[in-house]
This record gives sequence, structure tokens and C-alpha cells, in this order.
Amino acid sequence: MLLLLTVINLFTALSVVNTLSMATAGRRREFAPLRPAGAQSAQVLRMPAWEAVLTCAVALLPAAVVCGSVLVPLGIALTGSAVPALPGGPLAALTAGALVLTAGTVTLAGLLAVRSAAAAPGGPARAVS
Repeated sequence: MLLLLTVINLFTALSVVNTLSMATAGRRREFAPLRPAGAQSAQVLRMPAWEAVLTCAVALLPAAVVCGSVLVPLGIALTGSAVPALPGGPLAALTAGALVLTAGTVTLAGLLAVRSAAAAPGGPARAVS
């Protein structure tokens, strides 16, 4: 069972990394005018990182509701208690891992997007393949 959950979590993480990388790379033209306007690279990179963390935090709320809607009836059926017997450590690690994965992916993809030729003002646009 643990192996199945690990594979599911790794596949989900891979999907999140791929989606966030492509979405951030698509924002190159949005990042381009920020540098000539006086923004430092760190400021440009913090913007999508905070957006990603906020989006991830907001997405964790409906995920908790969906999990609760499954685990509460299951807990009542199996143990007679509506409170699911879930350890706090793995849940906190999963939440922190999601936030770190999201922020790290967007920051790395943003760094590559800012440094690319398409992000340079007046630079040649390249097709993303």
C-alpha cells in the first residue's frame, strides 16, 4: 500500500513540475519589461514564487475537504469515530513538500526564463518546443 501511495505521489509531483515549468516558461514576455523598468532578478523571481505558494496553499484547502469527505465516512464505518486517525507528521511533510516543490519549480523555471534570449528586451523570440 505504501509503495502504491509513493508511486502516486511521485507521478503527481512530476505532473506538477511539468505543468508549472511550462506555465512559467510561457511568461517570458511578461518578465521581459520588468528588468528594464528597474526590477532586480531576485524581485522578478520572487513574484512567481509567491504566486505559486499562494496558489498551492489555496489548492490544499479543497484537497483537504475532498479527503475529509472520503475519510470521515470511512472512519465512521471502520472505527465508529468521525475523526480520521491520521498522523500529523506525514500530513505536515506532504503539505510542506507541496509548497517547496511548487516554489522551487517556479523559481528555477523563472530563472531560466529571465536568462533566456526571449526575456531580453529586443531579443529574438524563440519557439518553445
